[in-house]
This record gives sequence, C-alpha cells and structure tokens, in this order.
Amino acid sequence: MSDQAARLRALARQLPPEANLFPSRVLAITSGKGGVGKTNVVAGLAMSLAQTGQRVTVLDADFGLANLDILLGLTPTHTLEHVLRGEKLLEEIVLEGPLGIRVIPASSGIQELTRLDTAAELRLVQGLQRVAEGQDWLLIDTAAGIHDSVIKLLLAAQEVILVTTPEPTSLVDAYAMVKVVHLRDPQKPLWVMVNNAQTQAEAEETLEQLQAAVQRFLGRELQVLGMVPADPSLLQSVREQRGVVERFPRSPSALAFRALADQLKKKVPLQKDGFASFWKQLRSGEP
Repeated sequence: MSDQAARLRALARQLPPEANLFPSRVLAITSGKGGVGKTNVVAGLAMSLAQTGQRVTVLDADFGLANLDILLGLTPTHTLEHVLRGEKLLEEIVLEGPLGIRVIPASSGIQELTRLDTAAELRLVQGLQRVAEGQDWLLIDTAAGIHDSVIKLLLAAQEVILVTTPEPTSLVDAYAMVKVVHLRDPQKPLWVMVNNAQTQAEAEETLEQLQAAVQRFLGRELQVLGMVPADPSLLQSVREQRGVVERFPRSPSALAFRALADQLKKKVPLQKDGFASFWKQLRSGEP
C-alpha cells in the first residue's frame, strides 16, 4: 500500500508546474444553518457572472444534500462518486448549465474532500486542474454548519461568502460560523449577505446586528456584499428547476444577484495560481 501511495504521489509531481497556474478566483459560499437559500445564491451568482462574459465552474461540495443539479434542472449520469472510484474522468461528469456555467455534481453520502485516500485525491486534483484551466471563477457550494470538513473548505478558499437570513436562529448560526473561521484564520476575507429579506431596512438591521456581535466579541468587521429580497419569482423558478437569473431576468432577485456579482468582480482579486492554492490549503488543513 505504501508503494502504491508513493507511486501515485510521484505521478502527481510529474504534472508540469504551469498546470497549477491558472489565474482565477476561488470562492466558497456557506451558511451557518440550512434552509437559508444558499444554493440559490450560488446559482444566482454563477449565472450573473456568466452573463458578463466570465467563465464559471461550480463545485457542489454538499455531500450530505447535493442538490445544485436539481435546482438547475440538470440530470447527471455520473457524479464525483464515479470519479473518486476511478470509473470516470472529472471532465466526463461536468454538466453544461444555463448561461454557460459548468457544474461538477456531487453525490449524497460520498466521502468528504478532506478524507480522500491517495488514489482518489490524485484523480480529483488532476481532474480539477484540467477542468479549471481557463476558468475565471471556481465557486464552491459547501454544506451548511460548522462541521470540520466544511471549515477546511472555507479555510482553503480564497474568500468566503456567508449567507444568512433575518431569522434569529440564522443570525446566531451565522455568528458561530464567523467565530470558528476567525479563530482558525483571523485574516480570512469574509463576506456576508442577507437572503430573503422583506425590505432593505430589514436587511440592514440584520447586517447591523451581526456586525455588532462580530465587532464586540471578535474585534473584526465583515465585508458586506448586500442582500437578495424575498421574491415570488425566485420561488417560481425553483419549482420550474430554472435559475431565476435566466427565467425571470428583470425580477428583484435576479437584479440583486447581478449587483452582487458586479461587486465581487470589482473587489475580489485574481489569484495567480487559482485552484492550485485552494488545493494546497485544503490538503494541509491549515490557513
């Protein structure tokens, strides 16, 4: 077994150095609790970025409740599970999504990215290197909550977007997420956005409450991304398994997603080694 591991790692080192160096942005989108519309946010941001000519790949890393493909009406024949078992190459499972985004579908119940054996790790890293070539953004849809596997993904990503709602339980869990990440990496860029707000005033009050707690107890300030309003069009698009940005492009939520995407383009810098940096951080488990 040790001989096999050594052989696989030696094979990985044979990749040309330039294979790791694709300038891109790697963002992880997360939430303290489930049910806040995180995957809708991932889809909305991805499609909005694509509308501006950006090349976007989305990795569904919610292995407990993988549902990004369902949300977008996609039907994967194969998933990451087949890649990790060595049955498919990663590029063979990539789905072409709406507006040109690419989706790497997960499968509920498979092993977390942080607990792969050497062979599976090599298949995934080499596949992602190939798939990430030429992409401007890699968006990672994480599971909700403060599980260790989620935190490692957040620490590995270039920046993190935390999705919350005005509900008190969502705010409490959002603060818990900020605290865990901050204690592991005080310098990690953290964005916060409010989803499903009834009014702008409600969104601002939610942000103020969270910022006040973070400033008082952690001595830092979150970067505010903005808000997405409660919108019947978004609910209808979910029922139709269509992205709201494509299905209802002039709806309040679609317009909000475009504004958030524009802000990210302006304020999130390109990483010269893009995905390579993400994978290195993920495997080390350290900030």
